[in-house]
Amino acid sequence: MNKKMVVLFCSSFTIVALVSFLIINRVNANRAEQLAEQLADNLALEGLPLISVRVEEQAPLTLEVTLRYPATDSPERKAEILRGRHAVRWNCAELNHEKYQVSGYTILILDDVGNQLSWEHNFLYQSEPEEVPEEYTMNLKEAAIYLREAFNPGSARVERFELIQEQKNNAIVNTLYILLVEPDQQTLNNDLPMMQIEPLIKGINQQKLYKVDMCWLEIHGPNSEVWLDYLYDHSFPVVSWWMADGVSTEWFPHPAPLPNQEPTMIAPPEKTYPVDTLEPTMFVPYP
Repeated sequence: MNKKMVVLFCSSFTIVALVSFLIINRVNANRAEQLAEQLADNLALEGLPLISVRVEEQAPLTLEVTLRYPATDSPERKAEILRGRHAVRWNCAELNHEKYQVSGYTILILDDVGNQLSWEHNFLYQSEPEEVPEEYTMNLKEAAIYLREAFNPGSARVERFELIQEQKNNAIVNTLYILLVEPDQQTLNNDLPMMQIEPLIKGINQQKLYKVDMCWLEIHGPNSEVWLDYLYDHSFPVVSWWMADGVSTEWFPHPAPLPNQEPTMIAPPEKTYPVDTLEPTMFVPYP
């Protein structure tokens, strides 16, 4: 093979490789846009105050979700943000059930005029789909009765205790909703009914009685003031919450203070989210 043939062969190989790379890159880009559109549709169906879903990074695939909430601080707004963040997490994880596609997502929260209130980045990991569906011994009604009898509200008045089955994105989701009214905050701190939620759901799942995916627990004061809004999601598993000042922190794992030091709060970064730089952040439940 003479020099001219070698040059011609190398040139042809380079062109083929470049064309193949461009085609693969275009296919991946199209797939990423399709997933972003699918996520946007799913979040819109959940009624979230969605501004946009865009592809932040193609490889590894990272999606950016922007939500809008009022700047005025209130327990109700904090509860809405908690539910919105969980809906984004759940729907992103659902995209990965059949095939590992999304490696992470960023949530931007803006106010009514477009000012950034907070941002967070979370990673997603591949999960193995269940080859054979789990079989459980209870139906929905039996499971609701079992959970109600197992749950001890203490001195609280039970305003709502309901096990609901929903169809979300071709998946069955069973959610336990509990609303309690406590006579006073000191009683709440003594009883700590939220400590029952995690073992309650783990127990009914592990014993193959019924599959409960998550629990929403709201605790109000005697004048309808919100003292706690709590989410336990067994499918991740993850716990998210908002609680009023004065509610005990003894019911969830938290770092112990160093010897001879008072507990301190770490202030969130002052700078806004750098769109072009993907960095994990400290977990801050609400802006």
